[in-house]
Amino acid sequence: MIKTTLIDARNVDQALPHVVDQVKKTAFIGLDCETQDDARHDGLNQFCGYDPVTRKKSKAKKLVFDMRRTVMTGFSVYPEDADEAYYINLNHADVENRIPWEAAKQILDAKAGDSLWLAHNAPYELAAFKHCFGYELPEIICTMQMAVSAYGPDEYNIENFRNAGRGAWSKLIPDMMKLCASGGFDVEKGDFTDSRLAELVYSIIGKQSKAAHSYNGYVNEIAYGYGLKKAVKSWFNHDMTTFDQVLGDKAHMGQLTGEEVCAYGADDAYWAVRLFRRLLQYMVDTNRDVPQTFFKQENPMIHLFAQMREFGMKVNYDAIFERRDLEREEMAKVLRSLKTNVSMLLPFPAEKHPGLLKRDKWYEKNADKYRDQVINWVNLPDEDDSYRQCQQVRGPVSNAWAAERGDRESKGINLSHYMPMRTIFYDLTGTKCVVSQNKTQSDAEARGKLIDRFMEENHLTAADVLRGIGEIASIEQRMKLYLTPYTLLTDPETGRMYPTVTSMLASRRMACEDPNAMQLAKRGDSTYVRGFFEGDMADHLVLSRDWSAIELVIIGELSQDPTFIDAYCQIPHKDLHAGSATAVLAADCEGLTEEMFKALRQHEKVETFLDRYGNDFTRHDRLFTNLKGEPLEPSSAYKYWRGEAGKNSNFNYWFSGWLATIGERMGWSQEKTKLATERYRDRFAVAEQWRVGLIEELAREGFVQLPDGHRRVRWEATNQWLMSFKQKFDMGSGPELASYNALVHWIAKKIQKRAYNQGVNSVVQGTCATIAKRTAIRVMARMKEMGWDFRIMRLMVPIHDELVFSIHHAHVVEGMHMLGECMNNHPDIFKACQLDSSPALGVTFEPFHAEKAPAGQIELYEAPKLPGVLPAETEGQRLNDDHVRAVADYLMFQKHQFKEAA
Repeated sequence: MIKTTLIDARNVDQALPHVVDQVKKTAFIGLDCETQDDARHDGLNQFCGYDPVTRKKSKAKKLVFDMRRTVMTGFSVYPEDADEAYYINLNHADVENRIPWEAAKQILDAKAGDSLWLAHNAPYELAAFKHCFGYELPEIICTMQMAVSAYGPDEYNIENFRNAGRGAWSKLIPDMMKLCASGGFDVEKGDFTDSRLAELVYSIIGKQSKAAHSYNGYVNEIAYGYGLKKAVKSWFNHDMTTFDQVLGDKAHMGQLTGEEVCAYGADDAYWAVRLFRRLLQYMVDTNRDVPQTFFKQENPMIHLFAQMREFGMKVNYDAIFERRDLEREEMAKVLRSLKTNVSMLLPFPAEKHPGLLKRDKWYEKNADKYRDQVINWVNLPDEDDSYRQCQQVRGPVSNAWAAERGDRESKGINLSHYMPMRTIFYDLTGTKCVVSQNKTQSDAEARGKLIDRFMEENHLTAADVLRGIGEIASIEQRMKLYLTPYTLLTDPETGRMYPTVTSMLASRRMACEDPNAMQLAKRGDSTYVRGFFEGDMADHLVLSRDWSAIELVIIGELSQDPTFIDAYCQIPHKDLHAGSATAVLAADCEGLTEEMFKALRQHEKVETFLDRYGNDFTRHDRLFTNLKGEPLEPSSAYKYWRGEAGKNSNFNYWFSGWLATIGERMGWSQEKTKLATERYRDRFAVAEQWRVGLIEELAREGFVQLPDGHRRVRWEATNQWLMSFKQKFDMGSGPELASYNALVHWIAKKIQKRAYNQGVNSVVQGTCATIAKRTAIRVMARMKEMGWDFRIMRLMVPIHDELVFSIHHAHVVEGMHMLGECMNNHPDIFKACQLDSSPALGVTFEPFHAEKAPAGQIELYEAPKLPGVLPAETEGQRLNDDHVRAVADYLMFQKHQFKEAA
């Protein structure tokens, strides 16, 4: 522990000159600030779960700071090699001991021009000093981002893995052994015969599981970690004092005195310096390429992250509330209709459902409970008032509405929970369960299969019930992901949400929270959500530009596959999806060629196409029927299967090495899925060799190297890990343990295969991350050269392969071209394939639609029909500069129209 000194009104005159002198002559200075936002707006109070009386946050809710109302209670500095760290009291409870900002500022101003601040989660420090005091911290290193470059979120010391014991998994072993002994796992087939064992095992190996007994939970316990306290424990075996320990029964830092916070705050500044040195040494020891990547690519991004947080994203606040109210009314309407249809299916059969009894333990124990929930809900009278109607059930709509009114949450049936859903889907209707991996299914895909089944059986009411539950699921998802959080996150004074943008994913791609802009869909029922987002100012529009098929271009470049290169060696790119669709469909339609498939576009009727090609391939019904069993005309069949079989295969295969999703959607057997997969691989034989080579490299080295110098470490891919895992979880020899030990090996191979896929995915997605960050940095430099600031153009947010800007309408053409130059030119990586990107411009971020979204984003390289604005011949074409200006003028007219209407 470093000695800490509090600087406040009692010693500032004596201590300040000493601290200033130390800061002035030190190259690396740790920095940390403590803040409180007790004056946060009411929406954030509700979003974060703050108690209105105690003002304390519920531990179950996440923490989101209101930076506009944040008060810095103090900050700490630690000049490297000093004997002590210092904490400065700015706004603590001992008011008489506070020192003014102008005095404290002398410490920050003392830093020499070539020295650096070191802070863990530096974007927060950047935003806090800027918001609280208008103070800029340009030369700063983020040790959290440095940790991200040094290692992955699930990376750990191998010796710690070997010595960690069995963790929370040990509690499951007796049940696993018992179920294996009773024949629950078929060793020869490598499959489960007991659904209870299957459920147990998949809770361990689930990709998204965070439970302590899961493999992810096990790794999380021993991982190095990105948070300062966990990283310090990992690297220095030191337990830092936690925020909760310091805060005690107080609501925020401002209620503590400077003395109560001093050691905690100064400790953070000290350990930021220690961690910086340790991580730098670790990077040099393990991966000499990555320090340069961190300093030139990763650390510069923290300033952009802070800027995005500072400016926020402007939204149409009134439109959010208007849409929320519409969705609530629609929910009440669907519930009334659904209740009528469910009542028509009652009563439940006398016998319990055999399929659910076999696979669902909850049903075996509580079937009557969930039957009663359904019956009790149906027996409730319908309400004219939509609020009371929605309170008859429990879920995101009713819960948020009740919280808004200060009422208790409903205790009614939750129609989006899998237990009541399966009770209705299978128990009430009596139909056979949809099963995958020996587990009952009730997701959207299962609903679709059941609806098809009920329609074939002329069981129309049952089909309507499933459609109704699907509608409820859609409404609740939109409310949960968008409308409810948006109403709470938006600052009512500014009409903005302030996202936290980070780059801490395993792939090093950027992510966004509060709101999560990565969830904004371009298609489907939630497209309207994009329409809430607008440019920063009255004279701004939203300009976005996204890379075309960037993952596939990356695969083509890194693999040097000739088929990929042929498609992507020029701009515009050639179509890669039609050939892939042909290869996959040929597993069903034997003899189908790419020439035949492309010829679909030239035929209006199925009969004329079959007259020409019908004798050359089989299964015509497959080609002219979609997955819902609906007939397709030739041109529609081409478009449908190009996406369903071609595009989906191209974007799914490379991260799994198997067309499992395609096969399942097509209803294929394992043999036919294997055939389709082999035909797809044959089409890209060189790229397949590259993918297999990556996996072999990962299995051999335990990591793969990314083009920018980062590594994705997956020790799970190696034989050493496999042996360590089996040694850890095997239970010895003996015939009674053979099945259990075989299951352990099966689990290990599943985890190992996932590691293989993660390695390939990380190379592709990590290269996407590199391109996006380098582009963003390049764009900021170009803007500076052009003399542009935020009043002309600003990066609002990155969304997957898309960069979104707010831009002054008069500078759209220059901005569009500058973005294209920055985004498309990365010659250090792309030599055979060419990057391409397409711009779109709108008042809002919603895709343009003449009726639904006339102010939405217009594709400038694939123009829509826009009479009176664009000549008819531009439809579907790339617009020239004059046409782009005409689109900008049209959109500004739309913007003024909407403003006047509002």
